[in-house]
Amino acid sequence: MRAESGTKVAKEDVWDQVSALVGRFGHAAEQYAARFDFGISPEVIRGRMEPILGDARRIRLAGWGALPGGPVLQECLARLRDLAPKTYQKTVARIAGVFVIHSYFRSRMTHEAIGQAISTSSFYELTQDLLDDLLDGGGWTVREAVRLYDRCLRPMTDSAVSTNGLEDELANFMGPGQDGLEHVLASATRALRGLLASSDERIRGLVREGHDALARAQAATVHFRHEGLDIPAVTNIAASLPSPDPSLPWLDRLAICASWPSNIALFDAGFTSAAVPQRELAAHARAWLSFNEAVTFLEHFAGAAADLREGVFNIACLYANLSATILGENSFGGFTSRQRQSIFEKATGCLVRAVREGVAGGGPPAEYVLLAVMIPTIIFAMCKTPPDQAASFFAILAPALRATMGTGHVMSEVAIPA
Repeated sequence: MRAESGTKVAKEDVWDQVSALVGRFGHAAEQYAARFDFGISPEVIRGRMEPILGDARRIRLAGWGALPGGPVLQECLARLRDLAPKTYQKTVARIAGVFVIHSYFRSRMTHEAIGQAISTSSFYELTQDLLDDLLDGGGWTVREAVRLYDRCLRPMTDSAVSTNGLEDELANFMGPGQDGLEHVLASATRALRGLLASSDERIRGLVREGHDALARAQAATVHFRHEGLDIPAVTNIAASLPSPDPSLPWLDRLAICASWPSNIALFDAGFTSAAVPQRELAAHARAWLSFNEAVTFLEHFAGAAADLREGVFNIACLYANLSATILGENSFGGFTSRQRQSIFEKATGCLVRAVREGVAGGGPPAEYVLLAVMIPTIIFAMCKTPPDQAASFFAILAPALRATMGTGHVMSEVAIPA
């Protein structure tokens, strides 16, 4: 399940592209903050984004060799560009998109640790995008999909799981035209294993739990394809997925667990100079489950037309109560205003809940509001969402964020860490 990126990525150096995109995302967020009162000013957004943009530019100037695992990442991206150019295009855009995640713990990391975090998130985004697109190609059973995810994800956090013969095992999963992708996945898996080896065991444990849920949630999406559409089967799998709230219905559980940015946010906590306090870590993890859900609803809203053209139903379609017969009719003309409003209100609720969870654990309010603004900004930019639709979403989000923080301007003047 994916929203195909509308961001074109040229064949020039990856970090030139990432720097340009990070700058573009930050500028777009400033414009939205100038138009809508989120309770965080354009100046605060600029102050948060400038150090992140500086990180991307430093990597570009220093070269691949200065980045932990850089030469391997360069090779993986080059192979991906040659073997799966659409996935490569999406991955580079999303590598830029997840840069904003590093803002939260950045002030507690050394420059070396920031590089390690960026390398880890880049390898991880590449891996997840490729796995996601492999499933979207069709022809998978749930059991096969779980095995594929398990073989790639378990070695990242469990040193007892061997990576010997990983390429040969993954090659058995590849279909026509996919030869060579097993080398990309195996190389990325080994690199992530090495990068995470020195991480806090608490972090690896949380990510391990997330991976189990991610594998099952992604496997459930094989039943969203037209040729094997089976919503009751999806419901059964999703109802058994873990949830921060036992009362959450199956569609919410699926939306949370089928997304992976929460794991990237946890990775960063393992690279701080001092261990993150348990109360803050637990709240941060809970907050990111809600951010995950918002990411899923917004990406699936933005990518619904492309998914339906490819014969794939998605979570936004389900939430909007679209009839599954639309897959065979090829008649989707966009969501109605009422359906769009419903999806936007749902995503807003997820973003607001994420802010509340994070702040309740002692996290800086400005950081969580920044994430709540940047996540939709990045998704709408990558998917080329029509400006009027993006504006209608932010018109819903802005008052909700202000109400959450108690006043419209509590974060207009916030000290920016160096």
